Amino acid sequence: MAVRPILMDLDSELNEKICKLGIRRSFGANESVFDEGDVAEFLPIMISGRVKMVRYPEAGKEVILGDFGPGEIFAIPPAMDGKRFPATAVAAEESQLLLLPRKEFVNLMASSESFSATIMKRMCGLLRDRTATVQILSTPSAEHRVASVILRLAGEIENGNVKKITHRRQDIAEMSGLTLETTIRSIRKLADRGIVTIIQGKIHLDSTEPLRNFVR
Repeated sequence: MAVRPILMDLDSELNEKICKLGIRRSFGANESVFDEGDVAEFLPIMISGRVKMVRYPEAGKEVILGDFGPGEIFAIPPAMDGKRFPATAVAAEESQLLLLPRKEFVNLMASSESFSATIMKRMCGLLRDRTATVQILSTPSAEHRVASVILRLAGEIENGNVKKITHRRQDIAEMSGLTLETTIRSIRKLADRGIVTIIQGKIHLDSTEPLRNFVR
């Protein structure tokens, strides 16, 4: 039986090999995949669901550093060097992951050019995301923080398409480093300015241009 590709930019043979080497694990909503400070003994690869990387700078406050869905790889640096995870990974919903043991991960990096290229490409993306997170959290304006997070969640929108942001207001608040109340107010102000549209409680975008102009 053919193996459903986990990493779309790899051929079926390599995908099958990764599936055989990895361990499939299911996680319920709010269940930890790993905790900050755990030794990195595997590389996590998303199969289904959604996982967020979070830190808790103070009691009762959560900041989302990353948000990952099917086909995405995360926590690459600690898996490469075998040191400790710098943040906690939590399933935001029912999720399934492939946990690739660190030994097998390192061997694949050394033996497969296509796999190592995929990992390097994803690591560059993670570094860009981390830079964007730092920029968002250093912005004093709540509306600009929220707009930057929505822009990041929207990604690229093809002409004629409408993008619905499915993340909860709480998720956007945690990514912005703001309270839920401040985030809700900021989204309302963005909607009042015509920068985003709210339909049945969800944020909709037919273009990212208004957001890009606002955060410049």
